Amino acid sequence: MTSPNVFSNLINAFSYKGKERAPLCNICFFLGAGFSKSWDNRFPTGNELFSFSLNEWDKSSKHLAAYLRTHGYNEFDDITPERFKELIYQLGMYKKYPEIRPRYIDDGNIRIVEAELRALVYEKFKNTAPLYYFSKEQQKISIEHELSDDQKLIIDFFSRLMREGDGSQGVTEGIRTHILTTNYDNVPEAILEASCGSDDSFLLYTYRGITPSKVCGGENPQVVHDNWLVNNLFKINGGFEVFENSDGFEFDYTEKNISDIRSNPPQIMLPSNEQDYTQNYFKALFPKAIRLLQETKILVVVGYSLPDEDALLRFLTKQFAEDRADGDKKLIFYIDLSSEGEQKSRINSVFPHSDERRGLNCIPFSGSFIDWIKSFNEFQNK
Repeated sequence: MTSPNVFSNLINAFSYKGKERAPLCNICFFLGAGFSKSWDNRFPTGNELFSFSLNEWDKSSKHLAAYLRTHGYNEFDDITPERFKELIYQLGMYKKYPEIRPRYIDDGNIRIVEAELRALVYEKFKNTAPLYYFSKEQQKISIEHELSDDQKLIIDFFSRLMREGDGSQGVTEGIRTHILTTNYDNVPEAILEASCGSDDSFLLYTYRGITPSKVCGGENPQVVHDNWLVNNLFKINGGFEVFENSDGFEFDYTEKNISDIRSNPPQIMLPSNEQDYTQNYFKALFPKAIRLLQETKILVVVGYSLPDEDALLRFLTKQFAEDRADGDKKLIFYIDLSSEGEQKSRINSVFPHSDERRGLNCIPFSGSFIDWIKSFNEFQNK
């Protein structure tokens, strides 16, 4: 059977509908940059997002040129993805090992230069693809443009899954759908919001791994979630809406200009030759993500290549099925444009038991997420 066919059969098997009692089945979608590309082709990949022409960075960065000059770089060069990673690595090492800092580098200018780099990434994304903002009138994250047919398909798909679980009896039954993403953007929130009623909000039902003191400048509408009703959305590389303040964290989906971002940059993990996940946000989020993966029965990886440089995230993903005995009870669907053979090789590099008898069952699909959904819908509608 094909990947969409197998997934369709699983949805029918685990749905609470038509059953007196149904066991809980956690399905977790692990979304990479390829997922956002499926949503809107304008969304940038990693290399596109971390590549800046001189014209892009020189206009908006007050202090970056001086930093480059004092470190022996040509201040009139473009910033390539490799150069960007090198700069983030340097700043990280200066924070970690103060004794290796050059004579004119200290905590203050490290913080300022890093904030400028985060602001550059935010501004580049904002000028490349839509960021979905919070509407004060609707009290929801709003998609202002007309939805494409593909976007409607994606929203309908997740809306359908969200309705395959039940908690009305105080016990979680059926399918519970969760999202892990490496992306900074607000696409998952926009999809979850569109799945709610016009007078409802995903914020009431979605746990983020941290509890913000404020949401878009106002009081957090849901400080403590009930297990029978909640799903999870974990942004394991941070998000453009996540800010740290004196009270902890704030989620702010309102539009920002670059000066706002420089003064208080969002909590995002920038690419580096050695990634540093010791910020408070990531230290709080990782244990929650690990528990979610351990409690997940079906993992669906969409548009994430599991690259070797994401060593820590590969290790985190491994918690889904740490041992062959874990994998024997679980399934992983891989949806990507790469060949099925390459997909199996990637999965096997994280889960070596996926090639073994009674090891993790990997079900690849070579093609777009949209094609996979269309095929899934055909089986569901039969």
